[in-house]
Amino acid sequence: MKKYLLLPIISAAFCTFAAFGQEQPEAPRFNGADVQYFMRRLIGEFGKVVRERNVPAETLSPKVGVAFMVRADGSIDEWRFRDSTSEGRDRCDLAPASEATRATLTEAFSRLGGWTPATYADGRTTDYTLRLTLRIPVEKYLREQDPDPLLFLGEDPDKSFTEWMRERVRYDERFARVGGIVCVKFYIEPDGRITIGETLETPDPKLSKEVIRVIRGSKGKWTPRKVDGVPQRTAYEYRCNYVNESY
Repeated sequence: MKKYLLLPIISAAFCTFAAFGQEQPEAPRFNGADVQYFMRRLIGEFGKVVRERNVPAETLSPKVGVAFMVRADGSIDEWRFRDSTSEGRDRCDLAPASEATRATLTEAFSRLGGWTPATYADGRTTDYTLRLTLRIPVEKYLREQDPDPLLFLGEDPDKSFTEWMRERVRYDERFARVGGIVCVKFYIEPDGRITIGETLETPDPKLSKEVIRVIRGSKGKWTPRKVDGVPQRTAYEYRCNYVNESY
């Protein structure tokens, strides 16, 4: 038996500090949950700030690196952004985040609390640096702010297209030992045609090929977004976590 777990359009990775050969502490936990849960909460809070402050979606960066330290007492310190201009372990292959992104994400981060510090097996706590990469759902915010948005079957594609895909992707015995996130970027052309962009993430090329097959079948079911009444080419990312319970 197989099932899908649908996740927000969000991608991240994290790393910690530790000297080679030394005992590794258990990573900090956020309200009892892991760092992945924190990242989902952070992106959710980010979206709230965007809506409350009416932050223009076009001013936001789609991918952002951040870092901060969870102190041994559970307090937070050294919040900062990471990019290609950073030094040391903070340096990463990302463009600097826009000012709007920095301000919005910093406010969202300030609203979240509830960290438990990193802990060794004997109960000792320690400072721990988290380095995260966040995928900001800019296209989603663009659609929300657009008075003539992209539609799928006349509805919000984040709901209608996700359900449509779930019912049609054949996640069967061919993928008996394949599970994980598939993320495909594609474009809805002004005339409703579909152009596949790239596979951003997949556990197996055969699974992403099956997903792309179904995406191509959505041709003609989209209503392109319009600007001043003129249909526009619009990017869309489909992301789903395929979980195989048989292994």
